[in-house]
Amino acid sequence: MTKALFFFLLIFSMGNLTFASEVVKRRDIFLDETLFEQSDVYSAPQKIYISQIEGFNKELTNNPTEWIKLLYYHSITRLNLNDIPYNFLIDTNGEIYEGASGGIGVNPGLEGGDNVILIGVLDDGINLSPRASTSLKEFLEELSYKYGIEKGNVEFVDLKIKQNQNEFSYLIYSPSKKSLRNSLSETISEVNWSNEEHLAYKGSIESVEYEKDVVIGQRLDVKVTVKNENDFPWFGGNNYIYISTLKFEDSTHAINSDWVSFSKPTHIDAQIVKPGDTTAVSFQLSAKSRPASYKESFLFLKSADSLVEGSSFDVEFNIVKGDNKIVEIVSPEYGFVNIRECRWYSCEKVEVANEGDVFITTKKEEGWYEILYDGNNKGWIYQKYAREI
Repeated sequence: MTKALFFFLLIFSMGNLTFASEVVKRRDIFLDETLFEQSDVYSAPQKIYISQIEGFNKELTNNPTEWIKLLYYHSITRLNLNDIPYNFLIDTNGEIYEGASGGIGVNPGLEGGDNVILIGVLDDGINLSPRASTSLKEFLEELSYKYGIEKGNVEFVDLKIKQNQNEFSYLIYSPSKKSLRNSLSETISEVNWSNEEHLAYKGSIESVEYEKDVVIGQRLDVKVTVKNENDFPWFGGNNYIYISTLKFEDSTHAINSDWVSFSKPTHIDAQIVKPGDTTAVSFQLSAKSRPASYKESFLFLKSADSLVEGSSFDVEFNIVKGDNKIVEIVSPEYGFVNIRECRWYSCEKVEVANEGDVFITTKKEEGWYEILYDGNNKGWIYQKYAREI
């Protein structure tokens, strides 16, 4: 069962132009925050839907904040939605208002609305006002620039409510044929779209946990907790935030089979990290250097050009020999040596050791050393490429 979504009117009024970056927050119009229920459905913005909110109510003329309040209460108490069903709203004066709680990326109850930013136009007319058109154009450009929303990923839609008796209702969208489409299409055609994300990421390190000593040949477990200090969510999926060595250089303690690359041990696996929330990330370092004290420095980054400000951290640890007998790889000609499953060149290669790597050796037979690598895995290296230390 469907119904027309909303029945309200806002008459054109003159006022000062407000640019897209100056969004009026929910708290500034005193919405009753005890009524809504926070949505946990988040996704990275890829598309923008725009819908016209129309109807008639003379008491709301020239008073968009009261209109938004009524829209909010009506959505929750009458339509059984969890919140106001728009991410943003724009009035005829070009003022932009924050809609659903949770910020960009939250789905405000739109069926199949993952990856969508939903904008409601508070205007009953057949054309956008000049101020609304200018403000909307600038706002679309800002969203496109920040999130890399590409040209063609914007649609003018109608909304209807699909009511649920036992759960929250949700919205159904369809392409709109309303008269506003022509005016809106004209505004959209003037937008300068971007196909790359340009967000400035900020974080803080809450904790870095690891043992100070690790026996040579073993792995050091590292757990780091980072906090999202932005006012927008961090999204996972195919657009990861990585941990990287500080200068993007290969680490001598990288683990070939586990690390993303020799400079990037791992990435944030969480699909969403909301503003102010923390997430824990774990990785391992391989203790395959001479017994000594070491310091590895890392940071979080989105790309080589987009570091997460305030997210650098150090891991300072000691590689200890204990009572073990150890050997160092010596291969100046090749820079590496193959580790094999048995002590013959015909045996299968199981790993590669680099020049200078150090391993525990458990025995020496017929010109070959048996070594422990990646924990307690056993393999063999030819004596010519190793020396006892």
